[in-house]
Amino acid sequence: MRRLETQRPIIGDQTTSSLQMHVRETRVPEKTGASSPLDIAFVTMADLPEGGGNTARLKMLATAVAACGHRVSLLNEHRLGIAPPELLKASGYMGPIEYHYVRRSIERQFGWKSVPGKLAAVLSLAWTIVQRHRTRPIDVLWFNSLSFYDTWPLTKIAQHLGIPTIQSYEDERKELLTRERSLRSTALALNARMADRFCPRLASAIIVISEYLKRKYSHCAGKSRTYLIPTIVDCHYWSVGQEPKTNPPKLLYAGCFGEQDEIEHLLDALLLLKQRGRSFRAAFLGSNRDLNRVREVRSGIEARGLKGVIEMKGFQPLDQVRRHIAESNILLNVRRDGIWSRSGLSTKLSEYLASGRVVVCTALGDVPRYLEHGRSAVLVPPTTTTSEIADAIDQALASPELRRRIGEAGRDVARRYFDIATVSNKLDLILHFVLNTPRGGKVM
Repeated sequence: MRRLETQRPIIGDQTTSSLQMHVRETRVPEKTGASSPLDIAFVTMADLPEGGGNTARLKMLATAVAACGHRVSLLNEHRLGIAPPELLKASGYMGPIEYHYVRRSIERQFGWKSVPGKLAAVLSLAWTIVQRHRTRPIDVLWFNSLSFYDTWPLTKIAQHLGIPTIQSYEDERKELLTRERSLRSTALALNARMADRFCPRLASAIIVISEYLKRKYSHCAGKSRTYLIPTIVDCHYWSVGQEPKTNPPKLLYAGCFGEQDEIEHLLDALLLLKQRGRSFRAAFLGSNRDLNRVREVRSGIEARGLKGVIEMKGFQPLDQVRRHIAESNILLNVRRDGIWSRSGLSTKLSEYLASGRVVVCTALGDVPRYLEHGRSAVLVPPTTTTSEIADAIDQALASPELRRRIGEAGRDVARRYFDIATVSNKLDLILHFVLNTPRGGKVM
């Protein structure tokens, strides 16, 4: 039997929209189940082809499955609205992975105006799945971080067609955590609760990113198997060599300035370092769908007199994020304590670790499962204070040797737990179980 074997994704100095993966055919011993190439269709919401956060998790999941030799396609309901529209395309390829927005457009509405478009997208997905399965059978339908209004009807269609389904989750549902009180937030929360109550037990398997989510979905999944797959990164791509000899040292934050990020305490800590006479400069990369949030961060920088040392760079494509990491000495991933932070695991943190740079981050959720303070990262406690963040960064600023030692150990952690080669093997085994065993069984 022939199997498609993939080399590592070669990204180099290209953006993810031009992600290249070299595929070669080779002969391998006869195996059963998922060892032969399968047709895997992901159904998702993402900023394609260029986006971070949840989109980055999706793309690495799909890439890891493709690295097993399977044919992977992405059916996108609509964009998330974080990446700038000019970086998005309605259809295309990311290496061997074909994607398209099912409504053939990147345009979307927000708020109540989005409801007709969302329902139309589900109808388009249903039609696409049925037609696609008739012409080229789908072996597994994979729902990534969806909710009730799309997962439930599409799963019923999949069951009618005899297609096994996988559901994957990477955060607690934001709709269940919001403090907003409105008719819209109530409707979204109801949709989320119905998704958790009725959808997991319909899946052939559930894949989660953290212990928190494993406990949650093991409880509500009935006989469906639940598997923990942490963040996935291409360690070869993110490795950037030795840190530059910069004066002053450069700090880097990359993210979406979301409520899970401890931005205010971080800004206060940088002000404290400046008052201590420490010399540094910093770059903040990222954007947020709520432009007011970005303005708040910018105003916070100006109000603290940090405009001369912190530069706001806006949203950056993946290759530019990598370039900034290569030019930096210390990487920042300080998060605010809360269910949302504890329920997930930052893809950006894993990318940071793979780079070999020292990372200052918060010991929240699954982070202590992988990292040790002073050995593989500089950790601050979940209920961190401004002075604790400042002391942690100060410690890294003071010693290039400490940065080198901790950075190398952090890279070893990324290779051991998060590298795409390691995770691909686990995903291939999960696909084997999905296709060859009845539902029900142990939690991995």
